[in-house]
Amino acid sequence: MSTCILWFRNNLRLGDNTPVAEAYSRFDTVIPVYFDEDSWHNTRWVEEGKGDHRKRFLMESLSDLNRALENSSSELLVLRGVDPVKALLELATKTRATSIYAPKEFAYNEKQVERRLTENAKTHGVSVHLMTERTLYLESDLPFSVNEIPEVFSRFRGKVEKRSRVQPPIEEPEVSSFDPFDFDLSSDGIHPWDVEQDERSAVPFGGGTSAAWEQLDFYLWESEHILAYKQTRNGMVGRNYSSKFSAFLALGCISARQIYDELKRFEEEVESNESTYWLFFELLWREYFQWIALKHGRDLFTAHGLQPEKPLKQGFNARAFEKWITGNTGDPLVDANMKELVATGFMSNRGRQNVASYLVHDMGIDWRAGAAFFEKHLIDYDPASNYGNWLYNAGRGNDPRPFRKFNTKMQAERYDPKGEFVETWT
Repeated sequence: MSTCILWFRNNLRLGDNTPVAEAYSRFDTVIPVYFDEDSWHNTRWVEEGKGDHRKRFLMESLSDLNRALENSSSELLVLRGVDPVKALLELATKTRATSIYAPKEFAYNEKQVERRLTENAKTHGVSVHLMTERTLYLESDLPFSVNEIPEVFSRFRGKVEKRSRVQPPIEEPEVSSFDPFDFDLSSDGIHPWDVEQDERSAVPFGGGTSAAWEQLDFYLWESEHILAYKQTRNGMVGRNYSSKFSAFLALGCISARQIYDELKRFEEEVESNESTYWLFFELLWREYFQWIALKHGRDLFTAHGLQPEKPLKQGFNARAFEKWITGNTGDPLVDANMKELVATGFMSNRGRQNVASYLVHDMGIDWRAGAAFFEKHLIDYDPASNYGNWLYNAGRGNDPRPFRKFNTKMQAERYDPKGEFVETWT
């Protein structure tokens, strides 16, 4: 009987998941495992560990995945407080597993774990198979090598749109049964994170693949809000101003290819307009940040970012930073957005740009402090997108414009003209 370990990371679904499909097609027994850990990139400014809402969304997503596995008499092993590399190899030895299947990640810390696993597995006689499932395009589909990825988004977009093809999603495989008691294995379990949802939340739904498809169905087919996406995407109040797919994508409850495939079907069967294209455009932005993270590695998390030649002018003032994270800066728009983040684990894209600009350019605080706070609290935290966007707003990314400072008063007048958002969070 052949046995392998299936290591779930940020790919918490069964459909359109290459490691999942390969593992279940090649082996008699598949052992699914997840490590509940923090791969922290900056711990200097905030206490390490996920915030309540980020933790809640993760637990809901793990529960949903486990229910899908249980339907086939399988079970997700969840382990905490262990080194994934050491634990995976010990698990392989104990179960006589010959292979480990897992998705590739794109950020520096995660890549280092992959490197250690690959190196150490050789001495244990275990083969490691790391596969791309996080992006729209496979590396082989890109019209350039990773090292040649353009530093400007518009050039990246232009080339991939013309020369690359999005592969169709992979069908969900038939899951084989797995009983951990057969191998004397114990799981730390999935512990629901009991935190009350704020009634004002723009994301009034839980995590998991089931919820992801419900939101996709709602936004495209049921409400057709997608048809006005370009006009409403800069909103800040309510569920409907944007797709709200980001948290599901961050944990891999749904794939970018699945969303793209459904979007194309909607365009064929209902309508194709500027807004439906703009959703694809946003998927491309996410795509771009993933590949940029892979290209630049550790630089994405350093003070100088992708602009080492630029002098650093940022510092850190603990008292001022405390005002920012608690929503007590005195700037109504900034304060409302920060209160929303802590209360719900979410903030609009427009809000993120404004609070980032204010922290860096008005308060003169190191951009990494803000990025770390977002890392702690955002339910849609993804290292490539989070740190890539923070670099962008701090003027230390690959933005062709040298300085990106937002006038928060003018932004409030334009995007919250009636003061509805500020009033909601005051």
